Amino acid sequence: MVTQSQSLRDRQVASLEKILNLNHTSPEPSTAQHDLPAANGLIPKATPILNSEGDPIWKVLVFDNLGRDVISSVLRVNDLRAWGVTIHLNLSATRYPIPDVPVLYLVEPTSVNLALINQDLAKNLYSEAYINFLSSIPRPLMEDFAAQIAEAGTAESISQVFDQYLNFIVAEPDLFSLGLGKETYWTLNSANAKDEEIDTVVDKIVSGLFSVVVTMGAIPIIRCPRGGAAEMIATKLDRKLRDHILNSKDNLFSGRGQRSAPTAVTPSSRPVLVIVDRNVDLIPMLSHSWTYQSLVHDVLKMHLNRITIETPLDEENPSKGRTRKAYDLTSNDFFWSRNAGIPFPQVAEDIDTELTKYKDDANEITRKTGASSLEDLQTDNPNTSAQHLKAAITLLPELRERKATLDMHMNIATALLKGIKDRQLDNFFQIEENITKQTRAQMLELLNDGSKGSEPLDKLRLFIIWFLSTEQELSRADMERFEEALTKAGADTAALSYVKRRVECHNQCFED
Repeated sequence: MVTQSQSLRDRQVASLEKILNLNHTSPEPSTAQHDLPAANGLIPKATPILNSEGDPIWKVLVFDNLGRDVISSVLRVNDLRAWGVTIHLNLSATRYPIPDVPVLYLVEPTSVNLALINQDLAKNLYSEAYINFLSSIPRPLMEDFAAQIAEAGTAESISQVFDQYLNFIVAEPDLFSLGLGKETYWTLNSANAKDEEIDTVVDKIVSGLFSVVVTMGAIPIIRCPRGGAAEMIATKLDRKLRDHILNSKDNLFSGRGQRSAPTAVTPSSRPVLVIVDRNVDLIPMLSHSWTYQSLVHDVLKMHLNRITIETPLDEENPSKGRTRKAYDLTSNDFFWSRNAGIPFPQVAEDIDTELTKYKDDANEITRKTGASSLEDLQTDNPNTSAQHLKAAITLLPELRERKATLDMHMNIATALLKGIKDRQLDNFFQIEENITKQTRAQMLELLNDGSKGSEPLDKLRLFIIWFLSTEQELSRADMERFEEALTKAGADTAALSYVKRRVECHNQCFED
């Protein structure tokens, strides 16, 4: 049952599980405790629907790049298998016939994707198709798709076609991304961007926000500053919501149209959606933070809740190459949930505390059972009582998963510590905490000091933060000296011209 306390991730997982269950509602949805700590870090398993013979319906999952990102940010391979997915493939990859198995498509409604689906139907790659679009398919595209299917005579192969409104990526319980790519900021702020490109990006943002609103099941009050892309997006989103409610008999926010049980939302309790331009405050994008989560993003490679760590095969001889190891942050990772926003030194202390607690719990179990270690519990031990052995074996999986989680974070913290030392991120953080007190001479000295960190980009970030924060007047000669120091340090100063224009525009608007 969906409650008001359910997070955006809970609701997205519930929608994805319904898709994996061939759009049948599970009698006991597994997302009710999705964001609560669990022993194995996985979503609690639920039973998939059965066929007429009482066997699970095994299926193939096919997605495009956005569909892959949406799923992989909240579900893992074991979760897919729990719902009967035997294999998952990219729509654009080479795929071979599995004629006795149904296929689930989770894709964006584009002409390219529709053509590939039509090819699959014509080749009889799968027994039947369940087509799920991440966003609402435009009517012209739907008509073209229907015409292609009618021409090919493959209509009988299609069992379902649904608009799912899931074209957004949930990284945390209540944090989402639209997955638009790094070029979005350039498109919305560059004078060289064409009107068609801007309209395309704005429409994608509106579509993604509409899907988030649908998933949350409540129509928000929209607020935005006047002018710029924020107002354009807010206006289009408002119009889209109004058109949907007025023109749909069973709209997505009514009791019948809602994908989950409706929540009691009164006019005074409606959520507020605040849309602002990224240029309102550029500094947070550049600052060196000291929390666990931000350091993981800054120092290590993190994408879709997967952290990749590169370490040399031989510390004394780096020329031997490097090895990569990936770690998945599951939704029920108790350590990450508790420490993501905590300063890094406290995280290191918490790891030691949790490891000590684990050792105490393990020693308590072995003491009661008479075993010398946890591994001995899997073997027959005549000195162990049946009652204690049963209790120990029940606790064993939880202890092992807890130890695996702590070992993972120990490895992550070790890699972070090395990155912090190499780049001297603690010094950058301390300087940025008092950035307005830094003089021109101090900044220039820091930029020219070759011993301050190993990453030129850190110095560029620091300078831009200071430039955006300082009230000191900078002459053209001053800027040339700063740019020369940054270039000498190895930083790419191309971004400075844009930052200077933003500051000049801001100052001019403030004077007017």
